[in-house]
Amino acid sequence: MIPGFSARVVPGDVPVLRVHFGADPDKRPGTEAGDLWLARVLAGYPGGRNSPRWKREMEIDYGAFGGAKAFPEWETWKQGPIVCEPFNPTGYALYGSYDHGWNNPAAFHVHGISGDGTIVTLWEFYADRVPVSYIAKLIRGHDIVLPRRPEAKIEPTRLRWPGNPFAESMRLKIADPSMWAEDQPMKDEPNKSIADLFAREHVHFLEGERGGDATVIEWLLSYDWADLAHPRYRISRDCPRLIWELGQQRYRELTERQAQSKDASEMLVDKHNHAWDGLKMFLKKFPPGPAAPKPVQKPGTFHWFREQAQRAKRGDEVQTYSRAMVG
Repeated sequence: MIPGFSARVVPGDVPVLRVHFGADPDKRPGTEAGDLWLARVLAGYPGGRNSPRWKREMEIDYGAFGGAKAFPEWETWKQGPIVCEPFNPTGYALYGSYDHGWNNPAAFHVHGISGDGTIVTLWEFYADRVPVSYIAKLIRGHDIVLPRRPEAKIEPTRLRWPGNPFAESMRLKIADPSMWAEDQPMKDEPNKSIADLFAREHVHFLEGERGGDATVIEWLLSYDWADLAHPRYRISRDCPRLIWELGQQRYRELTERQAQSKDASEMLVDKHNHAWDGLKMFLKKFPPGPAAPKPVQKPGTFHWFREQAQRAKRGDEVQTYSRAMVG
C-alpha cells in the first residue's frame, strides 16, 4: 500500500479510499521536504498538531473535536500577556455585555476598545440569585448590599458587590436576546420581559446575538491571539470568572456519524458559559476589521476539497490548488 493511502468497506458494502496528505512525497513527515511543508502549514493552526482542527482537517479524524478543549493551551496562555493587570483605560471606548441568570449566574462585563482596535475586558460582575433591581443598580455604578441570598451556589455568603466603576463612560450595553421574552409574571399587569424590568431601573440594552461559538473561537485563535506576545484581545485580572470559563469550554462528545457533520462536531458543551456567552455577543458586535476578515477555508484541507466537489456538482467554477498557495 502506498504511504498515506488506506481503504476500507463501510456498511452497505461501500468502498472508501482515504488519502492522507502524507501520500504526497513533498508533504510526507520525516522527509526534508515534508518537514519544511509541515512547519509552514502548522503556522496556520494554533496548537499545531495537537489542535483538534488540524486533526480533523489534515489527519481526517472526524472525532477530533469530541471532548477537546476549545483553548487547549489556556492554562499556559493565561500566565502570559493575554491576562493583564487592571489599568485605567484612558482613550478606550467602553461597552458592556450581559448574560442574564437567576439559578445560573448573571454575568456583566465591561469591555474597552483602543484607538488601534485592540480589545480588553476590564471588569466583571458574576453571581447567581441576585435580583434584577440590584444588578441594575450595580451596572449604574452603585455598590449593592443584599439582605440575604438563599440557595445561592456561587459565593453563597457574599452579600456585597462594588458598583461598576465605568458606568458613566459606557457607550452601549449588549444583552442576551432571551431577555426580551415577555415571560415574567407581574401583579395587576401583563407579563413583562427581563429587558422591561431593567428599563424600569433605567438600564437599557441592545439585543445581542446568541451562538457563534466556532466563529468567535476562530477569531480568537487565528486573529486576536495569533501573536501571543502581542495579543489583540486581553482580559484584566479583575475578571477571574471569565478567565476561568475560557478554560472550561469543551467540544461535545459525538457519535462517529454525528462527528462527520462539521456544524455538529464544533458544538460546545452547554455548561460554564455565562461569561463566555457575554464575550461572544460583544465580539460579534465588534468583529475583526477588513484587514483581518473572518478566516476562510484553507486551500488543500479536507473541507476545501469538499467545497470544490460541491462547486463542481453545482456547475460552478472549481478552484485549483498548488503548493505555492499553502500558508
